[in-house]
Amino acid sequence: MTTWQGAWYLAKEELRRTRWKHILTLIFIGYLCIFLVPMFADGMEGEDLGMVYWAIDFITLSLLPCLGLMSTQTFGNYWKTDTYTKKLAAWRTMPIRVDQIVLGRILTMLMILIPALILFFIIFFLAGQSLTSEIEIAAFIPFAIFWIGYSIMASIVYVYVEIGYSGKFYFWFCMLITFLFLFGMIVTVLLLESSLFVQSYRLAADGGWWLAIIGMISAIAAIGIGRSVLEKRLRMRSYTS
Repeated sequence: MTTWQGAWYLAKEELRRTRWKHILTLIFIGYLCIFLVPMFADGMEGEDLGMVYWAIDFITLSLLPCLGLMSTQTFGNYWKTDTYTKKLAAWRTMPIRVDQIVLGRILTMLMILIPALILFFIIFFLAGQSLTSEIEIAAFIPFAIFWIGYSIMASIVYVYVEIGYSGKFYFWFCMLITFLFLFGMIVTVLLLESSLFVQSYRLAADGGWWLAIIGMISAIAAIGIGRSVLEKRLRMRSYTS
C-alpha cells in the first residue's frame, strides 16, 4: 500500500468515526459569524470600537484554525484519556507506516477545515453585505484566501502537538496559546488602535491581491514542512505517555 493509499484509508476511517460531531463544527461556524460579522461591519463603517478590536482578532486568530479539529477530538477529558497516543500505539503494532499516519492526519484535518472555512466566509460575506456596503467581492476573495492560508498553517502546528506529544502536553499547550493570543491581541490593539482582521480587508480592498498569494504559499509551506517534521517526531516519541 502506497503512502497516499494508506493515508487516504486512515483519513476515511477518521471521518467515518466522527459521525454527528460535524454538527459541532457547523454550530461553531454560526457562533463565530454571530459575534464577528457585526463587529467587523462596524469597524468597516469607521466606528471607533476601542478595545472591542481585540475580540475580533482574538476570535479570528485563535478559533478559525480549530474548525478543522473540533469534530475529530475527544473534548473535556482529552488530557486524561490521551486518546491519540493510545490510537498511535495501536496503529504502530499494525503494518501502518509513520508517513501514512502523518499524511492521514493532515488529510483529515484539511478535509474538514477547508470546507468549513469556505462555508464560514460565504456566510460571513453574505451577512456582512447586509450590514455594510463596504464589503466587496473583489477584495473579499483575497482576504478570505489569506485567512484560510493562516488557518491551515496554524492547524498544522496544532496537529504537530496533538500527535507529537501526550494529551496532557497538548492540553497545556492549547491553554498557553490561548492566553498568549489574548495578551498579544490586547497589546496590539493598544498600540495600533485597530484590528488586524479589519486592516487586512482594507489592505485587500486597496489592491492587496497579493494577500491571497501569501496565504496560499504559507499553507503549502506549512503542510510540506509540517509533514516532514511530524514524521521525524513520531519516530522518536513515546507511545506510552
